[in-house]
Amino acid sequence: MTGFDHEVLRAEISDFAQKNIATRDGLSQQHEFPADLWTAMADAGLMAIALPEEFGGRGGDYRAMAITLETLADAGGCQGVAISWMSQALNGRLHILGQGTDAQKKLYLPGMAAGRHTVCMAISEPGAGAHPKKLSTRALADGDDVILNGEKAYLTNGPLADLFLVLAITDEIDGRRQFTSFLVPKAADGVAITDGVEIDFMRPSPHCGLKLTNCRIPAANRLGALGDAFNAISLPMRRVEDALSAAKTAGAMRHRFRLLCQAAARREVTEDMELALGKLAAMPEALSAMAWRAAELLDSGRDDIDDTLSSLAAAARQSGKYVEREVEAFINTWDIEVSDALATANRDLVKSQGIAAYARDLQARKRGQAHLKAV
Repeated sequence: MTGFDHEVLRAEISDFAQKNIATRDGLSQQHEFPADLWTAMADAGLMAIALPEEFGGRGGDYRAMAITLETLADAGGCQGVAISWMSQALNGRLHILGQGTDAQKKLYLPGMAAGRHTVCMAISEPGAGAHPKKLSTRALADGDDVILNGEKAYLTNGPLADLFLVLAITDEIDGRRQFTSFLVPKAADGVAITDGVEIDFMRPSPHCGLKLTNCRIPAANRLGALGDAFNAISLPMRRVEDALSAAKTAGAMRHRFRLLCQAAARREVTEDMELALGKLAAMPEALSAMAWRAAELLDSGRDDIDDTLSSLAAAARQSGKYVEREVEAFINTWDIEVSDALATANRDLVKSQGIAAYARDLQARKRGQAHLKAV
């Protein structure tokens, strides 16, 4: 992207993270995202990175997002902060900028860039996850309005949000449910925040549930085409989020590696230990390269990248699982004393690998089937 200096951005984010995130003791154990930190991120221009200048943004691309994610997790040492930032950035760039009307963009994007609006995607439901056959939230047209009823769960940044992007069933054609997304203000009648399901990792990224009871909003609050939200919003979000998350994982692994080296240095250093550490040190570079390639593809504007994005995300996950096994073996082999900080870093890295594991296995199986058919 012309005129955008990614390395200057990396230095800026590193400086911010070291001063405002790494200095907060116990941040990765907190259940609530510190309000003053969210404000500081906005004041420092982090919320504006991925949005166009015409809406008050800084004109960053997906490569800028990858750098920000990686550096927040590395220099800040807190994956939860990186995840909350990514959720906000993707909701602005991928959804409202990508699917919104001119009026919706002008109404919400400047506020998101300045930190006045926090937007939360609401797809998953209690006991159903994000599986389209199990979702039940519905939206019924009523004149110039829409009435929504249903319940959502696992809402990343939900407790911070003043606007929800709600996926709801609007029709059923030939036995297939048609989904549409709606912009639902937190202040709308019939909106209630619920406790949701307890998530014991990636803190302080906050989560909650959402209950909609005869929630009436203007039909103009529809985001994107009628009936096409699952294909146009839900699936692209998962692909992009998975691919860019490799950058967060790379940064988190670098942070964890430093903690591991500090602990290992207290033991007798052997050639085998040096060899094992050398192999582990190389792995974040691979994940970083995968995330950078994914970001380049997203920035290209091509419409034939979905399979490649999914493959990059799968490769990053497999690499991550390998690293976690090697780290566990290293700790056990050399009887490494695990500090609280190292335990937290391990917890978040291991558990993040298990998110949506079943859906990802299905994708892997489909890739395998496709290759077998091509023989």
